[in-house]
Amino acid sequence: MPNVTEKPLVSAALGQKPSRTPIWFMRQAGRYLPEYQNIRKNIEFVDLCKTPALAAEVTIQPLRRFDLDAAILFSDILVPCMALGQEFSIDKGHGPHLFPPIRGEGDLTKLKDTVDVSELDFVAEALELIKPQLSPQQTLIGFAGAPFTVCSYMVEGGPSKDFSHLKRFMFTQKHAFNILLNKVSDLTVSYLTMQHRAGADVVMLFDSWAGNISQDDYREHIYPVMTSLFKRLKNLQIPVIYFPGQGGQQLSVCAGLEFDVLSIDWRLNFGSALKTLDSLKVPYNVQGNLDPLYLLGSEAFIREKTRNIMEQASVSARGHIFNVGHGLTPLTPIESLEWTIDEVRRFKA
Repeated sequence: MPNVTEKPLVSAALGQKPSRTPIWFMRQAGRYLPEYQNIRKNIEFVDLCKTPALAAEVTIQPLRRFDLDAAILFSDILVPCMALGQEFSIDKGHGPHLFPPIRGEGDLTKLKDTVDVSELDFVAEALELIKPQLSPQQTLIGFAGAPFTVCSYMVEGGPSKDFSHLKRFMFTQKHAFNILLNKVSDLTVSYLTMQHRAGADVVMLFDSWAGNISQDDYREHIYPVMTSLFKRLKNLQIPVIYFPGQGGQQLSVCAGLEFDVLSIDWRLNFGSALKTLDSLKVPYNVQGNLDPLYLLGSEAFIREKTRNIMEQASVSARGHIFNVGHGLTPLTPIESLEWTIDEVRRFKA
């Protein structure tokens, strides 16, 4: 893997000592920014993702306001499902939808036998427009949903409170569900490879719904697929970040998977999570993990919570990327991000 020390985020992701603690925010481009809202009011979300010039503009917007170390492509984890043959839409107030839902083995025939990732070239074009706008010290992050989380939406057809369709499929038709997982895994490798070729320095896998199943079920149904997926992503020779779901219950179960950076959910105490990783003897670098709703607090409160994470990371983190423990919310005040960034920059171990 290349030694790219001029990019602090890449250095931290490789377990080196960067020139400064890198910082970026999940969902840093989006609804809390007035400049984003001005663009969004004239275009549907999916169309925005599919329009390279606008997707690139939205990606860059937060970097014009804040001293950030990375840009992450503005897109959605369900965009690749269009290459599988599903229709992707977002209804206002109701979230993302995929049609037709894949509820069992018989529905697998509704998906394309051969997936052509070139159908998603608009993603590569956006990355190619973003890259020249970054400084040599800034990192471009590509991303995808992890297979289980993407399959959750594919099966449910949209958001779910209990994931009953998903679990019925997974528990009653294990072989067919495994076929679906591996189909999405193959697409994910091709999709992230395309993003790397278009300029991504780092890639991240969001497994947001992995916390909705037990550790035993993760071990049985997800771990084998993720083992293969991460081995294949090693061929990209760039750092890989993994977010194993909300709640952190998969923290110990995913230990041993071959990724570089573990993104830690805000529900876990950062210091305790680091101790767990140390006890498991896994050499992961870490990302996180400010509660995004802390950013609704006062300046003193935000600075204290930010400093706590920096102090915990300084004690035992191998490499640390400061971030929120999940995405920024639409209510995030702009000045809250300014205070957070300033506190990270001020911190001296």
